[in-house]
Amino acid sequence: MKVLILSPYPEAIIKTLKISNDTFFTYTSKLSLEFLKENNFEFIISYGYKYIIKEEIIKGFKNNIINLHISYLPFNKGYYPNLWSHLEGTPCGVSIHKIDKGIDTGEILIQKKCFFDKQKLTFRNSYEILKKELEELFRENWELLKRGKISSIKSKKNGTFRSKIEGDEILKLLDKGWDTKIDAAIKIYQDYLFTIKNSLP
Repeated sequence: MKVLILSPYPEAIIKTLKISNDTFFTYTSKLSLEFLKENNFEFIISYGYKYIIKEEIIKGFKNNIINLHISYLPFNKGYYPNLWSHLEGTPCGVSIHKIDKGIDTGEILIQKKCFFDKQKLTFRNSYEILKKELEELFRENWELLKRGKISSIKSKKNGTFRSKIEGDEILKLLDKGWDTKIDAAIKIYQDYLFTIKNSLP
């Protein structure tokens, strides 16, 4: 199978595809329908890709376009899912889902919950753990995914969504940024919400 990998860090995906004897091409620029037609790709994998994929491309690939997302969907769609899962107390985990016209809203194919010691770990630590868990989930299920052998489900919950602007605003409060201990960041975030609440007229 000829696979297009849309990712700034494709190494683990490439390793899995090599084991499966699939051919692949990595790409990080904005995707066009013309580029896809020229190269005759059969499957698309998005992983940390920063561009929204056009609906015409999604329709063209139907069930052969998936996204790897570091959150337990439908919670924490959008930016910095690892940040918000801890701050807002929503489930932590990883998901592989179909891509539709929304942001991380496609039907879920497979996912896994993850649990962390928030007193010991930083956001950077937990991110690295989630990344490895997601890449392993992909490795274990790629053969089934590419053959369409995993049934997808549409989540009945609305979940949560956060933008990059919202995340950047909170990161400004953390002196150590991603190296902040998770429990310390939760306290800072709670104080931030308290201050906002009490400043309202």
